[in-house]
Amino acid sequence: MQQILLTLAVGAAAGYLLFRLKFPGGLIVGAIIGTAALGICFDAAYIPGVTRTVAQITAGAFIGCSVSKEDLGRLPKILRPLLILIGGYVVLNLAVGFFFLGAIPQLDACTGFLCAVPGGMSDIPVIAADMGADVPQVAVLQFVRMAMGVGAFPAIIAAVNRSSLAAPVLVAETPVSPAPAAAAPAPDRAAKGPWVVVLTIAVGSVFGFLGKASGIPAGTILFSTLSVLALKLATGRAFVPRWLKRVAQVLTGCYVGCYFGMEELLQLRYLVFPAAVLLACYIANCFFMGWLLPRVTHLTRAEAMLIATPAGASDMALISSDIGVDNPDVIFIQILRMIIVITTFPHIVNLVLHLI
Repeated sequence: MQQILLTLAVGAAAGYLLFRLKFPGGLIVGAIIGTAALGICFDAAYIPGVTRTVAQITAGAFIGCSVSKEDLGRLPKILRPLLILIGGYVVLNLAVGFFFLGAIPQLDACTGFLCAVPGGMSDIPVIAADMGADVPQVAVLQFVRMAMGVGAFPAIIAAVNRSSLAAPVLVAETPVSPAPAAAAPAPDRAAKGPWVVVLTIAVGSVFGFLGKASGIPAGTILFSTLSVLALKLATGRAFVPRWLKRVAQVLTGCYVGCYFGMEELLQLRYLVFPAAVLLACYIANCFFMGWLLPRVTHLTRAEAMLIATPAGASDMALISSDIGVDNPDVIFIQILRMIIVITTFPHIVNLVLHLI
């Protein structure tokens, strides 16, 4: 018990430090680094396997809460760009996975495909543990994807679309903008009350454990997400506070960090080339979607490139407004992208692994 508490304390402290420094994915990355250092230097890192299940249930519940009935009303409008985006990501995921399989012997098949899954720094490494992949390698390449998605892609998009992004910023500053805020309805406090949180976690836990017992790859997070999403759509009341999501990120970071030993640390030198390949493919996909989607959908090039950015939906909400894009469809597509990727891509990977 003392070893578990020590691991959690070190992981939480390191995660909080990077979080305060505004490091991309600071909580989970810091927890991984702190726990890995504790294990490598003192051989004192340990987290029980049930932590993995708890983290996946919490993450699934949080994801399930992110869609409302009002959001679904916009679904017909964004269905075409969403399907094109997901189709492109499936092709990219499989192409990169097969390339890794043939060109990089240090990555086994399952690890190579999961490294290329476009989303879920907090979730994919834990799913990788369920599927028998190399967790440290998946975690490192998922971090590279997330860090570049947050740190480099917005600058690239802003530079490429500088002329077209100049006008929306000025429009957002006109006196018309306060009107919608004044007309917005007051938030329903009861929809986020303690009993709603308890109900949400209870539903997510029951179905999450059923998903784990089913033996389906990523069944825990899949069942948790879908059950809470159904609860939200049926009752309008499902809520997971952000602090609980952050606790889950720390737990995930501590769990993943326990997989790092000296041998795993030395193996990371083989990931420089895969990381470069992965980033080149994501950048190419971003530009391709920026060219394709404006021709077949209502999105502008900047909006199309933003939805093709491999970062989190919450990151995109901040980034899009920072660079002058004010279209709620961008955020909604990112949310749906996250849900679809986390709940379906591991199953696609599992199917491919059974076929090859």
